[in-house]
Amino acid sequence: MSNVGQHTLWSSIRNGNENAFRQLFEECWEPLFSYACRITRDHSLAQDSVQSLFIHLWEKRETLPDVAAIGPYLRSALKNRLLNALRDEHVYQKHVDIFIQVCDTNAPSSAEHLHVKETEQQILQSINRLPEKMKDVFYLHRIEDLSVAEIACKLGTSPQTIRNQINTAMQRLKMLVS
Repeated sequence: MSNVGQHTLWSSIRNGNENAFRQLFEECWEPLFSYACRITRDHSLAQDSVQSLFIHLWEKRETLPDVAAIGPYLRSALKNRLLNALRDEHVYQKHVDIFIQVCDTNAPSSAEHLHVKETEQQILQSINRLPEKMKDVFYLHRIEDLSVAEIACKLGTSPQTIRNQINTAMQRLKMLVS
C-alpha cells in the first residue's frame, strides 16, 4: 500500500471508520501473527497479543498518533506487548523459583523457617485481598495449574480476559508483598 493510502487508512481509523479498521485487520493480522510467533514460539501468546493490539487500536483510535508507515508502527507496538508479556512471566517465574529454593532447603534454621512461614502467610493474605473473580482466576492458573485456555473455557470468558486478570493479579501481589 502506498504512503498516501496508508495515511488515508490510518486517518479513517482514527475517525472511527469500522470498514477501514476491518481492512487494516484483514491485511495485517497474518503478518503480525507470524511475527509474534517467531518472537515467542507460543501460538497462544502470539494470538492473544495480536488480538490485544487490535483491541487497543480500536479503543484508543481517537488518540492514536500520526504514523508515516503503519506496518512498522504495528510491529513495534506488538513487539513491546510481547516483551512485556514475556518479562512479566519471566519475573514471576524467577520469584517462584527463589521461593521454592527457600522452601526446599534440607535443614532450614528456625529463623529461616519462620521467615518462610511469614512470607507464605503474607502471600496468602495478599491473594485473599484480590477481587473475587481475579482471585479465582489466579488460583486456577497458579495453584491448580490450569492453562489460560482451560480457565477461559471453564469460566466462559475470553483467553485475553483471563491473561489480563492474571497479569493484573501479579502486579497487585507484587505491590502488596514488597
